[in-house]
Amino acid sequence: MSELDPSAPAATPDPSAIAPPPPALPLAPVAARERIELIDVLRGMALFGILAANIRGFAGPAATYFMPHLFWPALNDRIAQAFIDTFIQGKFITIFATLFGVGFGVQTERALSRGGKFNWTWARRCLVLLAFGLVHGILIWFGDILLVYALTGLLLLPFKRRENRTLKIWAIVMYLVPVLLMLGAIAAAQMGATPPPEKIPTAAAIEKTRELFSNGTWLAIEKARANDVVSHNWLYFPFFFWEILGLFLTGLLLYRRGFFTPSLESIPRYRRLMAWTLPLGIAGNAAIVAMIWIFKPSPMPTTPLAGVIGFLHTFAVPCLSLGYICLVVVLFHSAKWHGVVHRFAAIGRTAFSNYLLQSVLGTLIFYSYGLGFFGQVGPALLLPMTIVIFAIQVAISRWWLTQYRFGPMEWVWRRLTYGGPLPMRRELPAAVPEEAAAAS
Repeated sequence: MSELDPSAPAATPDPSAIAPPPPALPLAPVAARERIELIDVLRGMALFGILAANIRGFAGPAATYFMPHLFWPALNDRIAQAFIDTFIQGKFITIFATLFGVGFGVQTERALSRGGKFNWTWARRCLVLLAFGLVHGILIWFGDILLVYALTGLLLLPFKRRENRTLKIWAIVMYLVPVLLMLGAIAAAQMGATPPPEKIPTAAAIEKTRELFSNGTWLAIEKARANDVVSHNWLYFPFFFWEILGLFLTGLLLYRRGFFTPSLESIPRYRRLMAWTLPLGIAGNAAIVAMIWIFKPSPMPTTPLAGVIGFLHTFAVPCLSLGYICLVVVLFHSAKWHGVVHRFAAIGRTAFSNYLLQSVLGTLIFYSYGLGFFGQVGPALLLPMTIVIFAIQVAISRWWLTQYRFGPMEWVWRRLTYGGPLPMRRELPAAVPEEAAAAS
């Protein structure tokens, strides 16, 4: 009987000839050869902006972080702060949050390709980050962002298999929720509802804080710090995590679409995008700073002017952030500038360690248990100080990665997340596979 005869009975497969599916590979940190260097460069540059924005929170009271003119009224300090608010404040934390979503995309893609169980690994990663955030915020500096990232990061799990169109819709909706909340508060105030009391610190309260952080004991500062991290930071999590989640989802979507792995042929598109996002972003942010300087609106978003500023902020900040990203992409792919921007890759690979180091150095420079410069240095001098501190961090990071495979806190974070051996030094025994040890 011919083997092509349809009447022939189906052959019974030999069970021994059926190969079992390959076992899922264990999840592990991203190998060094798998890293996307452009993302490391962007993350490293974002750290500069984060330090430039945060340093006034080391040097002055938490209560005046968004009203620095109350603490530093001198004209030169106000001009320097206006420069920071126009070009830096909010822009680089936006980039950093977007890159967090990119990281989720990278790890999800690797997990699915390996067939490993990703949900618990990601949840454990976020829970470890949450623990770091609690320690950072309570014991080091009130302006912690790690706890917010950890809690919001857990909300990414339902989106890991969603289609790009769904991600786009959710990203837009989440990012715009704070605008809707603000518009609701303004409408309620216009209809006669009593707005929440304004938290504008008095001169006496500011002076008391200056004295405490300049000359107080560690325990007294610790009590104030623990109060500040709740009252001036974590208490507002229900209001601003929406925007953070929107940025996380934007990063995930951009990664899927190859935005951070451009081809040389696509660079002109980044130039065109940069050509309109940079000027629009700068103009929008400059307008915000000018309106705040001239009209001195209430910090509570319950007036029409505050609504205009908030609405403009919602679009001007990410517009300028996108312009910065496109600028870095263009420079990264330029033969003339690649070597310059490449220097930021090392600090980007050790971003977690350097973020915490910035808080440690900042508090040691300004608090009484360090050099005690609290309140003595204003934004006009804080900006060049930022450049010096960051340059030192870049140099240390570049040296560190010649000796070690991880930043110190990156190693702890990954060790607690993945478990198992994770060699730190670059000089590895011959018995340890290179692929298992190299990591981000």
